[in-house]
Amino acid sequence: MEADIHQLYGSGFYRVLDFKCRCTACTTSKPEYSQAFSISFVRKGNFLFNVFRRSLDSYTGCVLITKPGFERTVTHAHAVPDECTIFEMKPSFYNELQELYGNTLFFSNPDLHSTLLFARPDLEYLHTLVMQNILNRGMHRLQTDSLVIEIIHKVLGGITDYNPDEKISPRFKKNHLGTIETAKAWLMEHFNDDISLQELADQCHVSPFHFSRIFRAFTGHSPHQFLLHIRLKNAAVYLQNTDLPVSDIAFTSGFNSIEHFTAAFRQRYHCPPTAYRTSRQKSRIP
Repeated sequence: MEADIHQLYGSGFYRVLDFKCRCTACTTSKPEYSQAFSISFVRKGNFLFNVFRRSLDSYTGCVLITKPGFERTVTHAHAVPDECTIFEMKPSFYNELQELYGNTLFFSNPDLHSTLLFARPDLEYLHTLVMQNILNRGMHRLQTDSLVIEIIHKVLGGITDYNPDEKISPRFKKNHLGTIETAKAWLMEHFNDDISLQELADQCHVSPFHFSRIFRAFTGHSPHQFLLHIRLKNAAVYLQNTDLPVSDIAFTSGFNSIEHFTAAFRQRYHCPPTAYRTSRQKSRIP
C-alpha cells in the first residue's frame, strides 16, 4: 500500500504514528503483516480491513485493534484517502496487556486477529487531546503517557463482537462521510463555545434537520449529546491533572453555570466534581 507513515511521538512502551494513504484507486492492497499490537483511530476516509475471512468496515469513529503476526489486506471504499492515528505497542508492553486482558474473547481466541470498536465521544476526545498536545507540545510526557494508558484501557475494556452497522450503507457513507468528519473536527476545536445547531450545520453546508439525522446515524448520539460528552471529558481531564478551581474548569469546558456543570457531571460520573478530583488524585499518590 502506498502511504506516508510518520512517527509523531515515542515513549518507553508505545509510539504514535500518523498514517496517510496515498492510493488514488479503489483497489485491494497486497498482503501485509502486522508487526506489532496496535490501536488505530480512523480520522478520514473509508476502507475495509480484511483479515482471516473477516472484513472490518472502517471509517471515522471506528477504532481498529490489531494483533501482531497476522496477514491482512486493505480495500479502499472511498474516494478520499484514509488517515489514521496508530498507537503501536512495544512487545514487552503487549505481553503485559495479554496478562491483564488474556481472559477476554479477543485475546483468548486465536481466530480473532483484529476487531473494530465504535468509539464513544469521550474516547474520541481523548484521541484528539493526545494528538493536539503531541503536535503542539503542550503536555508533559507523563501526562501524555497517562492519557494513552486511559485510551488503551477504554478500548480493550470496550471490545465486543464486531457487527457492521446495517444503517450505514456504502451509498450513505459515500454521500455523508465527509459531513461527519467535518462536524467532529469542528466540535473538537470549538466545544467550549456556545454552539447552535444552525452554526454546526452551516459548517457542513447542510440543513439543521438533515445534519441532525446524519449525525445521529453515524455516532449514535444527537449533536448536543456528543458535545456534552466532550465537555464533561475535558472537565474530567482538568480535574484529574490540574489544581484549577472547579468553576474555572466548568466555564472553560463550555458550561455557562456551575449548577448545570455539577448536575451533568454527577449524572455522567456518579459523583460531584470535587469528589471526582479527590478520588483521582489520591489514586496517583504512591
